[in-house]
Amino acid sequence: MLSLIAGAALFVACLYGGAGIRRYYKVRSGYFEEINNLCGMLIDEIANLKTPLEKILENFTFLKRGEIVRQIDAYRTLLKTEVIASRESVMKVVDSAYLKKEEKLILTDFFMLLGRSHAESQIVNIKHYKLKFEEIGAKAKEAYRVQGALAYKLGILLGIALMIIVV
Repeated sequence: MLSLIAGAALFVACLYGGAGIRRYYKVRSGYFEEINNLCGMLIDEIANLKTPLEKILENFTFLKRGEIVRQIDAYRTLLKTEVIASRESVMKVVDSAYLKKEEKLILTDFFMLLGRSHAESQIVNIKHYKLKFEEIGAKAKEAYRVQGALAYKLGILLGIALMIIVV
């Protein structure tokens, strides 16, 4: 009886491990989708309405959750406390377990350019970063589709194998 309980516990642990890995890839994929939405909103708001940056970011995060919302809220707080945000403080805002080192550097540069020049220059720069984010997002979406599904299925199979061995 005890071996059956241990086998079931191992199965559940492997299942949650696979689901956790799949969630990691899903969050990464959704993160870059949201950052692309932010870029589109920034381009529209800056070009047409001349809305202040803090108001754009507040409108974007309204009733949303997730990693990008946490970072944008931290960036808004940073903008309130520092007139010109330093690179180190923006790096702290962008720091996330879901991002690779080079992606953190790209995001830091993206946040550093916001509100630093006239509208036309910002729009050109945002469009440039939007293309980068679309490229990274496509890779993240493909990784979620392939590696996320694989991790989940392997978690189930590993759990079944361990359960059979223990029982």
